[in-house]
Amino acid sequence: MAKHFKSGLGTRLGLLACSLLTTTQAAADSLEFNTLYRSPYFLGRGDTAVATADNHEAIFYNPAGLALGSGIYKETVLVSPSAQVSTQTKDLVRQAVVQKENSADQLKAFAGKNVHLGVNNFTGVVFRRFAIGVLASANTNIMLSKSPDANGLDTLHGDANVNRVATMSAAEGFFDNSLLIGTTLKYILRNEASIDVSAADANNIADKLDSNDVKKDRKGYGADLGFMLRPKSWPLSLGLHVENLGTTKLKAAENGVEGKRLPQIVTLGLAVEKSTKTSSLAFMADFRDALGSVETNGFKRTHLGAEVRFGRFIGLTGGLNQGYPTVGFFTNLYIVRMDLGLMTEEVGSSAGLRPDQRVMFRLMAGF
Repeated sequence: MAKHFKSGLGTRLGLLACSLLTTTQAAADSLEFNTLYRSPYFLGRGDTAVATADNHEAIFYNPAGLALGSGIYKETVLVSPSAQVSTQTKDLVRQAVVQKENSADQLKAFAGKNVHLGVNNFTGVVFRRFAIGVLASANTNIMLSKSPDANGLDTLHGDANVNRVATMSAAEGFFDNSLLIGTTLKYILRNEASIDVSAADANNIADKLDSNDVKKDRKGYGADLGFMLRPKSWPLSLGLHVENLGTTKLKAAENGVEGKRLPQIVTLGLAVEKSTKTSSLAFMADFRDALGSVETNGFKRTHLGAEVRFGRFIGLTGGLNQGYPTVGFFTNLYIVRMDLGLMTEEVGSSAGLRPDQRVMFRLMAGF
């Protein structure tokens, strides 16, 4: 867990894990930029999970879900590499990461389009009521647009963040498991970089982001808190997740660099589930950042999802993420699980302004 970005291909992926300014809103202030982990499985169903999160994904979406079920052991995740890539700009990702071609002329071909690359991997052991693990994640957006602050000239803005997180979670059920309460404690090492350059000076932006005068290294401790209400007589379950309880303070690793606080984000959720011996059907709804700590547009905070599962091995998901349709597929073959999906993230300041369609993939091995 070195404090520097340089680590071969991982460095390039991290540096291209930028969250960029749109014409009206900086991605560095967005919900996505301040989130450590996003599940391809949950994204396929509209990024809904607060009332149903289970297994290792409960660590980040609602730790109360660790108390679900019976027995002692849930799962061991050996590796779980996943990626999100913008569909319209995958050629630019290939040029910048593989071919390292970042000339101004090539970038102009992508003017007004958001380039996103998100990667993460979780490894850990999950018991009922307790889990430990480590997460590595990075998120990137790059956008070329005309800046009103630069007399309308083409300007490239980039933000990059790389996170390395150690987690420990615990949960317990009360009132015959009708009320579940859980918490996640986390130690975070975070690298960030931000830069604004004119299109003419945009060559080798990855190297510019890696320079010492723009990157910042921070670390700190934080906690999440989660609740689930699941009375056996009710046809639905309710969830509440407080991410970064009281805000998470990240102290700069070097003198002269300011600290940072990851904002407290409160998410409300509900779910209706119906199961038979051979299949299950679920409908979910989440309202993220309910207190408006980061996002003020109510439509962008709204998430709806549905899932149909056939036995324990295969399932289909769908939903609406910020009003845009999502679809997903997963198959679980005991020691290997695969998730595929398609979703759209709004990177503008309001719904419909600047949609970014993405492909998601995850391959997880464990038992």
